[in-house]
Amino acid sequence: MTSTHQALHRLAVSLMAAYLVALSLIVFWPTPVDQPAAGVLHQVIDWLHRHGMPAFIDYAQIEFSANVLLFVPMGIIASVWTKKAWLGLGIGFVTSCTIELGQSLFLAARFPSVLDVLANTLGAGVGAAIYTLAHRRSLVEAVETQEGKSGS
Repeated sequence: MTSTHQALHRLAVSLMAAYLVALSLIVFWPTPVDQPAAGVLHQVIDWLHRHGMPAFIDYAQIEFSANVLLFVPMGIIASVWTKKAWLGLGIGFVTSCTIELGQSLFLAARFPSVLDVLANTLGAGVGAAIYTLAHRRSLVEAVETQEGKSGS
């Protein structure tokens, strides 16, 4: 492993640790993290509806989208860490299932949901896809650079 790859691996491990701490605080908070702002959130959504946001975009769609976005970093970091996009997706899925099980067993005010697992896994998949695209691009650039050096 080159020093660049070692540094990238160490960075991925450090980012994953920090991300997991933040994620744990969000998902294992005793009450839903949006509960204190629920009234304001609904007022904002109502205001957006009155100003042109389509009616089908409601709190449930916004929450689903937030769950997707929450897990995009998981997919990227896990893919960089393992160097395999499918593992980034798998780690996201297993993490999400573990979270929902933990909420079910230990947090009476939290609501485990199959839709959360779906959204979280989708987010990890988006992150893994971003990793794959970036990795392929860097490989293409490396080949083009190498061809340019050998052609001169």
